[in-house]
Amino acid sequence: MWANVPSSIKKIKLTLIVLLIAFLVGGAYGLYVSRKPAVVWTMVNVNTTGLQGDANLIQVKGGKTILIDAGYRGPASSQLIPYLLKNNIKFIDVVFITHPHRDHYEGVGVMIKAGVKIGAIYSNIPDKEICDKEIPWGCNYKDIVQHHELFQQQGIPTYRGAQGQKFDLGNGVKLNILYAFNGVSTPVGETDVNDLSFIMMLKYKNHKIIFPGDVNQDIGGYLAEHANDISAELLKVPHHGTESVAPNSFFDRVKPQFAFVPAPTGLWCSKRSERIRDWFHKNAIPVYVNGYAGHVRVELNDTSVRVIADPFPYGYCKKVNRGLK
Repeated sequence: MWANVPSSIKKIKLTLIVLLIAFLVGGAYGLYVSRKPAVVWTMVNVNTTGLQGDANLIQVKGGKTILIDAGYRGPASSQLIPYLLKNNIKFIDVVFITHPHRDHYEGVGVMIKAGVKIGAIYSNIPDKEICDKEIPWGCNYKDIVQHHELFQQQGIPTYRGAQGQKFDLGNGVKLNILYAFNGVSTPVGETDVNDLSFIMMLKYKNHKIIFPGDVNQDIGGYLAEHANDISAELLKVPHHGTESVAPNSFFDRVKPQFAFVPAPTGLWCSKRSERIRDWFHKNAIPVYVNGYAGHVRVELNDTSVRVIADPFPYGYCKKVNRGLK
């Protein structure tokens, strides 16, 4: 029957079929784009070798892509870089290094050497004397200077992060540095390197995420008493959830509904994390741990939060600790 149809009609029918297919494909793509989350935060798992580390990738629909910390060199090579490449992320608008410990900044150099382009870097350069007191724990002033020389060689603009700085990530998403201290002249006197951490807040609609780096007891206690507004729906738990992390009064002030811990399972289940585990358990707050769940993806839309990962079962640590004996 098709063979007897004039060629002009065949062409019209084929054109209509092609247009219909294009319409359906275009409509499906448009629906997909419209349903894409407004904000995606991935707590990338750079905690797979027994080493703790932070790497928080934030992607804004129609806006910027940023990274808060990048983990140690090894996990950045084996986890962060493959994650970025798998998701076709070859350019990061801004990288924030919350404080100068190796498990937060080393991965930035790995990214550069892997060909990932960076638009700008914000960091908190430490006092040399304070830094070098902590060489065994990951702050080495000479190494930090060498990393900054690498940034300059690559032509990456580098800035000192400071309290009050505000960043427009597009699509109504704002990121602010609420607090940043130099470790020398602070409201609580001289501090350790962890208390140099940027205390950062991301806001979208009624959603708020707080990224407090590795804030410790001294500055954490100060913020609990004096901060204007650190309440947030979602909390990246500081210092990998281990002592000497901020006091419980800090968590009381934040009042999170979800908690995210960048730590290996063994560390989260250790005695060092018992106080923090118990606080979240007693307050019935779901906790997501890299070592247990892998990469943890959080999707924000206008009125909803979706976490794509398994929450950490509170009783799971009993199994882990039995296995460690």
